[in-house]
Amino acid sequence: MPENTKLIAIDQVKIGMFIKLDLSWFEHSFPMSSFKITNDQQIKQLHALKLKHVRYVPEKTDLAVLRPGLNPSASNSAASATTTITPQPKGEHGAGAESDPAVPVFNNIIEAKKARFEKLQKQRNEIARCEAKFVHAATVVKNINKLIFSQPKETMLEASKLIDSIADVFLTGNDAIMHLIQQKEGSEEVYFHSLNVSVLSMMLAHEMKCTEAQIKTIGIAALFHDLGKVNIPDHINRKTTALTTAEQHIFELHGEYGLVVGQKAGMDKVVLDVIINHHEFMDGSGFPHKLKGDAIRIPTRIVTIANVYDNLCNHIDPNQSLTPHEALSLMYAHRRAQFDGAVMATLVKSLGVYPPGTLVRLSNDAVGLVMNVNVGMPLRPRILVYDDEIPKEDAIILDLSVESKDLAISASIRPGLLPRPIYDYLNPRKRVNYYVDSQSKSEKSAPAVGR
Repeated sequence: MPENTKLIAIDQVKIGMFIKLDLSWFEHSFPMSSFKITNDQQIKQLHALKLKHVRYVPEKTDLAVLRPGLNPSASNSAASATTTITPQPKGEHGAGAESDPAVPVFNNIIEAKKARFEKLQKQRNEIARCEAKFVHAATVVKNINKLIFSQPKETMLEASKLIDSIADVFLTGNDAIMHLIQQKEGSEEVYFHSLNVSVLSMMLAHEMKCTEAQIKTIGIAALFHDLGKVNIPDHINRKTTALTTAEQHIFELHGEYGLVVGQKAGMDKVVLDVIINHHEFMDGSGFPHKLKGDAIRIPTRIVTIANVYDNLCNHIDPNQSLTPHEALSLMYAHRRAQFDGAVMATLVKSLGVYPPGTLVRLSNDAVGLVMNVNVGMPLRPRILVYDDEIPKEDAIILDLSVESKDLAISASIRPGLLPRPIYDYLNPRKRVNYYVDSQSKSEKSAPAVGR
């Protein structure tokens, strides 16, 4: 819906105003073309653009700023063609220009924009590196599942190497980043599920202060939690409608089947416990033994919650999959009794209210896709932002952890509600995959540029 905007002289811009620049992202240093003025430096940067006028949105501007005497010329978006922002000739003394003092500020803006481009490229490189690591890991998982029966010792060694590499991300002392992996759907989704559950489980174990050995054991257990499904007929494993009573009984045997294979492979007792009990719930409503409360070990509780979350996001029928935000909300609001409270709280704290893969609306009404979260700052993720003036291969990625606190997520959006051009631009996947990378604390604490 078009917003009512008003044209205002540049010298009347004040802190608290919500500004809309009639410039492309490449022509200014701000993270977005629409934003609220929160400090004097932003006003100086506006002056440095040598604009005579700028637009603001009254509905999003602090009421205290809208006082009598402002006298802006009213103009809605449709009429803006006759009153567009006009560059001020060089050397002309307007607001904020005293013997052209804006020149050094303008040079800083150019440098800030260059820094933003460099940072954007670095973020894209991080995403590409993480996706390459995910593809490699998925291939390893595929081979592990195929060889566990014929070469158990060699397979366990390969599994341990993979888990060690993932654990290192959490154990290096740097900040773990949970990335959304935008891989196309394929026939190997079962391996993606095992990998997702393993990564999520290790993240939870790390956040719950488990030891290095415990984190790695939980990772192995999660990697093999569905091992017994190989003995379940495909028409049951891949059925998209409700299972019959007989089919459900067969399906519930996959834990026991996996236990037998795990014992032959010499797996740790904790791993075996997870394999057979990862469908048990704290309220006793699970299977195969309807265990309850303390009868379920902590590693199993961790893998169980990661397994449920990934199954909700990646249902066997893609049309029944929930968005990450919906999955987390459902688990917390309606199924909380089934899960360990501490593990559930850790999942929410780690992934945030808007996990990777969630479509969101920002406080400045921009629409974007959550690409990753800093595990330590779940409410300030990186977001791929829709902008029809920027090709999607060059799309803006905003890191909210270093942007102004006024720029924040205001709501999640269901994919089906997006206009087609925005949907195609952001390209949300029906399947949500995760992998982890790390960022040094010095990188994380680097100040925002161009602010």
